[in-house]
Amino acid sequence: MTNDSLIRKRAHRWQAALVLLGALGALSACSGESWSDISPNPAGGAGKEEIFGGGVRGLNYSSVAIYSFSVTGPRGMNGGGPNISPAGKNGPSGGGAEMCCIGIPQPWKPDTQLRIEWERDRKPFDYKDRSGLAVLTAMVTVPEYAARTSGFWAIFLPGDRVKVMVADGNANGHNDLNVRPADDDPFIVEGVRDEALTQQALKRFQ
Repeated sequence: MTNDSLIRKRAHRWQAALVLLGALGALSACSGESWSDISPNPAGGAGKEEIFGGGVRGLNYSSVAIYSFSVTGPRGMNGGGPNISPAGKNGPSGGGAEMCCIGIPQPWKPDTQLRIEWERDRKPFDYKDRSGLAVLTAMVTVPEYAARTSGFWAIFLPGDRVKVMVADGNANGHNDLNVRPADDDPFIVEGVRDEALTQQALKRFQ
């Protein structure tokens, strides 16, 4: 084998290794279990803003089925979540499946608002009656989160209400995934039926 052939072969191996490393990095960024860190500015400033990737999950405390949900907002906070069954007798459903990915900006900024859209069905097990199907929208405020985060969550409550949060170990008191949000939680918002989107959704069953 000539020297030129050896050089080309080694170059191809390096390129393959770099592609593999890039793919592994992308997968790890989407994991809701991986923590992201940001170091403060040594001079005491806010530091440079960074966007970290995170998984999107949901919890459902209501008796309706959530077929899908999505959020759109500033600073890369765009993503969608999985299908979630109605809550059971022992607590909320969901929490396991996640979808990739959403941007989680650091540092958190006050009054960060997102538009959330979700499709719910009050009669998910009645395949002849689709009167319970609707697409709802709302503007939600993201509670403060810490520098160490572990994914984005949407929490669905009875009465077509919803809350969103970035999981951070409940460092700031607003992001406890182990406790159902109180009815007077200031971050809970009631959804509004979007008639045009609802009619589009109903066409799937015609």
